[in-house]
Amino acid sequence: GPSTAQTARAILQQPLIAMSKTLGILALQGAFEEHEASFRHLPEELLKSITITQVRTVQELDKCDALVIPGGESTTIKIIAGTDNFMDILRAYIHGGKGSDGVERPPRPAWGTCAGCILLSDNVTNGAGGGGGLVGKFGQESATKRCKYGEQVGGLAISTCRNFFGRQIESFEAPVTSEDPSSVADPAGRKAFSEFPAVFIRAPAILEVGAGVRVLARMKHPSTNEDAAVAAASDRVLVTCFHPELVQDYRIHQYFVEHFVLKSTSNGQN
Repeated sequence: GPSTAQTARAILQQPLIAMSKTLGILALQGAFEEHEASFRHLPEELLKSITITQVRTVQELDKCDALVIPGGESTTIKIIAGTDNFMDILRAYIHGGKGSDGVERPPRPAWGTCAGCILLSDNVTNGAGGGGGLVGKFGQESATKRCKYGEQVGGLAISTCRNFFGRQIESFEAPVTSEDPSSVADPAGRKAFSEFPAVFIRAPAILEVGAGVRVLARMKHPSTNEDAAVAAASDRVLVTCFHPELVQDYRIHQYFVEHFVLKSTSNGQN
């Protein structure tokens, strides 16, 4: 049989295999290629600890330890995903629990950009073009302002306003600031978001945050000067209203890998 040294070596090698995480990028629609390219620019040492894969089916989703939901019109993502039980399984993947297939899933980390942010918000209101405004506080938005395309996947206790910046300003680029009292306990987050050159395309904004959520970035509305939160996170879910995958700055991608993907205790079912 194997020597004690060989057995010890085999045991020592096991955790290294288990530590490699599979990071999925939802590839139904949107800027998934750009996200993948951004992750591939991360330091080599970091890339050794993750496997990046595109996700189009429930089977592929279940192999992932964490998921990125890219930008692209969120209603389109929902309509495409709604053709089977994908949406329902995605909800179980993010929140933990049983999907319609009866399989129990642990809650896993996710990052949503732009439309992905809308999908992961617990509450969504439809902006009236530029400002939108919020009726009531978090969780008490008026039913008329609620998103009219069915329930969100949810996962982050925030209220997001669709198309906050208005249709007049379809897209623009502006640096965001990370100066927010709620992000003080997250120096890595502050570093990742500070003066980030954010690209906004028919972007939402975060109007309210609930318990356990920290605001990571803010910016002023270019025409109304209204202050808006544009990135937030809990311990497991990260959202950005802008598109970090469209610029040559990979800090936020690195932040997601280091502080969400690699900190996750779950392992995808292979």
